[in-house]
Amino acid sequence: MYDLTIIGYGPGGYEASLLALRKNLKIAIVEESKLGGNCLNRACIPTKYYWTGAKFLEKLEIFNNYGILIEKKGIDFYKAFEKKNEAIKYLRKSLRQLLKSKKVNLFKGRGKIIDKNKVLVIDKDGNEEIIETKNILIATGSKPISIGNLKLDNNYIVSTDYLLEKMDSLPSSILIVGGGVAGCELGYILKSYGVDVYIVELKDRLLPSKDTSKDISKYLIRKFKKLGIKTYLNTTVEDYEIRDSKVLVKLSNGENLEVDKILLSVGRAPNTSDIDEIGIIKDERRFIKVDEYMRTNYENIYACGDVVNSPMLAYTSSLEGKVAVKNIIGENVKIDYGYIPYAIFSAYEISYIGLNEETAKEKNIEIVSGLYSYSFNEKAVDEGETDGFIKLFFNKENKKFVGGYILGASASELIHLLEVALKEGYTAEDLHHLTYFHPSISEIIPFASYDIAEGKLF
Repeated sequence: MYDLTIIGYGPGGYEASLLALRKNLKIAIVEESKLGGNCLNRACIPTKYYWTGAKFLEKLEIFNNYGILIEKKGIDFYKAFEKKNEAIKYLRKSLRQLLKSKKVNLFKGRGKIIDKNKVLVIDKDGNEEIIETKNILIATGSKPISIGNLKLDNNYIVSTDYLLEKMDSLPSSILIVGGGVAGCELGYILKSYGVDVYIVELKDRLLPSKDTSKDISKYLIRKFKKLGIKTYLNTTVEDYEIRDSKVLVKLSNGENLEVDKILLSVGRAPNTSDIDEIGIIKDERRFIKVDEYMRTNYENIYACGDVVNSPMLAYTSSLEGKVAVKNIIGENVKIDYGYIPYAIFSAYEISYIGLNEETAKEKNIEIVSGLYSYSFNEKAVDEGETDGFIKLFFNKENKKFVGGYILGASASELIHLLEVALKEGYTAEDLHHLTYFHPSISEIIPFASYDIAEGKLF
């Protein structure tokens, strides 16, 4: 009998296995598809790979400023597709080598819980095997959804998963339905690689989550306009038809578009429809209900990642997986989502954490803020990355840091310093008086906290 069986080997399952192995648990892994899950194979990693290429293409415009004369001869997306696959294959191989080195049994097939201590594995040929186990962690991830009359066929109407994992050539034009994180990231990438991009968003701005400041949305849409990405806000797809290998689209604002493909980026649904036959409780959207220990209604069955109703982020899944294992070994640890940083890789690198203007007001917290532009940062000037800014928020009463956001180069790296500041209760003075290397992009942090820590200059 195993101490722990993990169903699904994406970020949550992987992180859980690392901790479980360190604690000398005998574990089994059940994975129906590729190791690494959605993040590695068809989301986070391929997105960042293509985004890196998109940023290189943008950088070509300023190479001559450094005396580098390069002629842009064109784009070979198939080459990018091949190299992306090589990078992912390398990372996937490292996962397999880890399991082999620790002699972890990997069961290839679909896992189904048939008893609180039994997992049925059905492989692609229909063969069945039963795993007996003391504990179970469900980490089966999520899948793209359709919306309204827009049904995924991965031909004319494609999912983000399909685009990132399967498409080895790009259309001439595409309509992205959904201006959230994935829509904005892929819109920028596709435009950089030469695709005519249109985005429709139901709400009144891009990145419409209240956790994302409206300032960020305004800055991003301004850059999209400069790049030639056409954005329709407060708009939906009213109807469409396929004619002569084109998609003719009628928008709710009365405009008509003709594109090669529609990309649906409207959310995801948890992979829980056939995960058990023992009555694990799920909500109306099929998310598994868990408590603050990541435990289901069965004391020995846990869940993490996209199958639970929490932020659909790879690193959130990892955190949840670790919390689950800690509770399996009796450490009595509760999940805490209060210090989660967010990052977006679109026309700008964007990150944020904690409160902003809108969410602080909702909590009746009076704030003061500090703002600093990348255009005044020496390292940003050296690197031709002057388009961006940082904004930090502090409790007016005690000057404690309560949140902030960064739009610009290295934003996803710098946010971790702000995570520490938030978690440790840093004041503006604490942030300002750290010693920062010069020249560095990180110097935007002490300058953004300068007025609050030491008083205004102007």
